[in-house]
Amino acid sequence: MKLAVVGAAGRTGRLVVDLALAAGHTVTAVARTPSRLPEFAHGTPLTVQADVHRPGALHQPLAGQDVVVSTLGTTGRSATTVFSDGARALVAAAEAGGVRHLVAMSSAGLESGHLPFAQRVVTRLVVDRLYREIHRDLARMEAVLAGSETAWTVVRAPMLKDGPPAADPRIVYDRPLPGAGTASRATVAAWIVRHLGAPETFRRRVTIADG
Repeated sequence: MKLAVVGAAGRTGRLVVDLALAAGHTVTAVARTPSRLPEFAHGTPLTVQADVHRPGALHQPLAGQDVVVSTLGTTGRSATTVFSDGARALVAAAEAGGVRHLVAMSSAGLESGHLPFAQRVVTRLVVDRLYREIHRDLARMEAVLAGSETAWTVVRAPMLKDGPPAADPRIVYDRPLPGAGTASRATVAAWIVRHLGAPETFRRRVTIADG
């Protein structure tokens, strides 16, 4: 399978690239700064420099790909458009290039109504204030995908951490996951690579957590 990973220099993106190489896929690693890409244990991907804020930048690297995975992120907590700009660029390039599956990482923090009252109050007073701008743009990203004709999958994760993949991660489709505290980046990356092009994930929001 031909796969492009956008945001490949990030901590989750690197794992997706390496696991996809290990699985025998042909991988294009797309990064704003390719020099940040590490040496991968399971092969060497094609590398492409692209900035999702620049119109048309993704058309060439995404042309002819079977699946595209977006692991875009931001290092700050201020207002951003990297996710929504990225979604628009990804959808346009995917539709033009014949991509049949687009996977995008998001956050389980977009929904808090299912939480117990005390935890919901803490979330709204603390977490929502810290990540409000990021969550707003992630919501815009999800809306862009939902309004497209692309076969997309949104992967919502709670607080990400380093470490090995969970042996038996908890996963739900199209609803919140109670008690979703953390997920290792390796858990998320492994699930994504196992479900590349999987029709049962098309146009669905998947929430994943460790244990």
